[in-house]
Amino acid sequence: MKRSKIFQLLMGLVFFATGTAIAQPEVILEAETVYVYLDDPASEEITTHATVSNNQFGTIELMCSRNYIDVVNPYNYPYNPEGEGSYEKFCWGPICYNYGADASNPNSGFTVGIPNGDTDTTFIAYFYPNGVTGSSIIEYCFHPVGNTAGGTCVQITYIVEESASVGQSHTEEAEISSVYPNPVTNDGFIDFIIPKGKTGEIIARDLTGNAVSRFSSLNSEGRVIIDTSDLSPGLYFTTLEIDGAVTETKRFVVAK
Repeated sequence: MKRSKIFQLLMGLVFFATGTAIAQPEVILEAETVYVYLDDPASEEITTHATVSNNQFGTIELMCSRNYIDVVNPYNYPYNPEGEGSYEKFCWGPICYNYGADASNPNSGFTVGIPNGDTDTTFIAYFYPNGVTGSSIIEYCFHPVGNTAGGTCVQITYIVEESASVGQSHTEEAEISSVYPNPVTNDGFIDFIIPKGKTGEIIARDLTGNAVSRFSSLNSEGRVIIDTSDLSPGLYFTTLEIDGAVTETKRFVVAK
């Protein structure tokens, strides 16, 4: 028995020393929420950087996968050079990938190796509103090839408005609280404040972008209740719109 335990310990050390251990990276985004105004020339191409660090033992080899959590309509995917709608692309490691690419190249030479204690700064997410207002949530996952569970995912929320002045007037007093309690096991509550003379709407959506609850014609301030009895466990999003313009998006979890 003692020899068996020593053997297992030695094999574990060899396993980690070869750098094949599954070590989830630490990912830090430059910004999780990006406000975009179409009257700003810089809005034509939005860039967001991320740092990916290996704080575990050994070297990790990673690729990047992209997921659409919620996107505006129209959205140009699969990407068509002549198509309408917003679109995106990303760079990771030695290459930038085409618009609408679902993942980086998993082949050797294209993955990114990060030794223990090192940080990679090559990731850049690009977003192109292309004249479309609304809210889009895009997720990027950094993981070993063939093992998404061994990675770390982050989400960038893009809130696109027509004008900075319009956005400021809408958001000056507009506010929604995070859903509470969170996680939600029965009913969830959201407090809201709507600017005087404006009309608000709160929409709760699932990961596919489908609306699961909608509260319209809101004004002044108050509280709404989300009934989660018919919702599956998982991640959801609430969005506040003022006169049709997205001002704020927050996340909540349903747990049963």
